[in-house]
Amino acid sequence: MSMALGEPIEGFLLQLRQGHIFEVKGLIHPPGHVVAYPKYVLDPSGDRERGGVRYRKLGSLREKVAFIKEHVPHYLVHDPVLDEVLCEPPRSDVARILDPVGGLGELRRSGPSSTLALASLELVDEVLDRANLRWSDVGISGSILAGLEGPSSDIDLVFYGHDACLEAYEALRSMREEGATKPLGLEELKAIFSSRSRDTKHDRASFFTRERNKVLQGTFRGFPYSIRLVPSRGPEPYGATRFRKLGVGVIKAIIVDASRSIFTPCIYRLGNVRLVEGPAEPSYLTSFRMRFCEHAWEGELIKARGKLEEVLRPDGGAEVRLLVGSLPGDYFMPL
Repeated sequence: MSMALGEPIEGFLLQLRQGHIFEVKGLIHPPGHVVAYPKYVLDPSGDRERGGVRYRKLGSLREKVAFIKEHVPHYLVHDPVLDEVLCEPPRSDVARILDPVGGLGELRRSGPSSTLALASLELVDEVLDRANLRWSDVGISGSILAGLEGPSSDIDLVFYGHDACLEAYEALRSMREEGATKPLGLEELKAIFSSRSRDTKHDRASFFTRERNKVLQGTFRGFPYSIRLVPSRGPEPYGATRFRKLGVGVIKAIIVDASRSIFTPCIYRLGNVRLVEGPAEPSYLTSFRMRFCEHAWEGELIKARGKLEEVLRPDGGAEVRLLVGSLPGDYFMPL
């Protein structure tokens, strides 16, 4: 039987007392608050419905920030550990915590109410069987967890734990090689390109080929899917590692280690860094946005724009990283 994970981390959803549903981002959260951004918001003309209440799904980062500023501006605070203005709803405003692992367990017990939910269960079952994993290693997120499926909904899964994530990835790769899953089609990729281009610059020439090769996204039984691999099973201690914002950076570099490119957050170690703009050269690139997973491989030359941060570790060590995807206009492109 699936067991709930507990404290909210990446992949969880929060239903606020106002009714809006926020998605939890990352693994570091201040006491009494959660870093989370709006995903499904109350809207009488929205195209999603649950229990007679209508919702609208927010897409781009700009759209989410605009909603926060208009409706819950007090959620935007400067976090002293992460050294950034973030959306941090107080736990006292949370009516329900929607846990992906617990949600998947409930879906198994109650039975699928749609072909999308059935395909989700079948995909999980296939991956678990190939990887010899447990149901407690995986959860379901997105519209199914929220109870807000729509015609455009996809299968949204999250695996937790370093070793489980590696096993799941190998299973997904074998499924793609055997044709059990398929790459996203041209029309689906065109829609993704249009949506992502609202706040992320992409190289159109390489986008379609590169995105088709990603095994963490594709189609299963005709339904699009996306799968996040979160190597942790719980939140990181708040304040143990601290971050200091240095400014915006633009770099060119060679990827020297892409072994953690499949995770959320993804990490790419860099070499031969050339600083095009900014105050300091980063040693690695990271992102919490799944669009940058499986995005470049060892030996590739890349160009990227993001926030330069000094990472101050508990042991007293420090290094500089480039965080991509936290600001509109960020990008990460193989050259």
